[in-house]
Amino acid sequence: MTRLLLRYRRTLVLSTALLLAFVLMTLQVRGDSSVALITKRILLASISPFLQLATWSFDITATVWNEYVDLRRVRRDNQLLKEDVRQLRTEVDELRETALEHSRLSRLLQLGNRVDTETVVAKVIGKDTTNWFRSILIDMGANRDIRRHMAVITSEGLVGRVVDVTTSAARVQLITDPESAAGVLIQRSRAIGVAAGSQGGAIQIKYLPLMADVAVGDRIITSGMGGIFPKGIPVGTVVRSSRPTNGTLFQLIEAQPYVDLSRLEEVMVLKRAPSSGLSWAGQESPP
Repeated sequence: MTRLLLRYRRTLVLSTALLLAFVLMTLQVRGDSSVALITKRILLASISPFLQLATWSFDITATVWNEYVDLRRVRRDNQLLKEDVRQLRTEVDELRETALEHSRLSRLLQLGNRVDTETVVAKVIGKDTTNWFRSILIDMGANRDIRRHMAVITSEGLVGRVVDVTTSAARVQLITDPESAAGVLIQRSRAIGVAAGSQGGAIQIKYLPLMADVAVGDRIITSGMGGIFPKGIPVGTVVRSSRPTNGTLFQLIEAQPYVDLSRLEEVMVLKRAPSSGLSWAGQESPP
């Protein structure tokens, strides 16, 4: 019997509710207000818990559903915002890189306007990583009238010279290459020597007499001798100076290049020597 009641409990509850509603309507029609009022109270007391439970369940369900929908919307919006931030960061990085490139090219172009000779700006497309960055590859070659022994500079100073040329590229020997050589002078004292690379990546100034006036911090510029590098190009700064006492006729001078050769991105090639010496802002103009 109990199983039967449990099995059909919904039907019984619905039937009872309908029966009570029918009785209530009948009593109201007959005009028996006292009985109808009592029956109504009994009916309301009986079904109120169910109505409250149904209302509470509906409210909980609606709240949970709305919060779930809102949470999904927030997650979607958050993902969209993350994508926007990532895109904006990419654009900012690209704009920053473009601004840096424009700044470097602007300095090179300003230098080209001051140089009384034909020049061409080239991009560095390769570096000799097996030999301490002692040569670089640029994207200009014979197709732009690049020839061997042309001087290569940046707005900071001397880079090196062209040693090999193909149709669309050229290899530049850096001033830190031990096989390189450039006539230089101490800008302050006008002492003349030869700059050559060293195994450690610095520059050695050779053939400076023992009595030559050289001090740490002196600027070194090209002397114009040799016919490759025009006079007045900044080369580096003296960082070490000594006078050996073993009978050597020359001082031992080491200099740090002005140009950071490991971070080159664009360079300028001088297609021919200018008619006058070169000068850089902030440095003494050579005579």
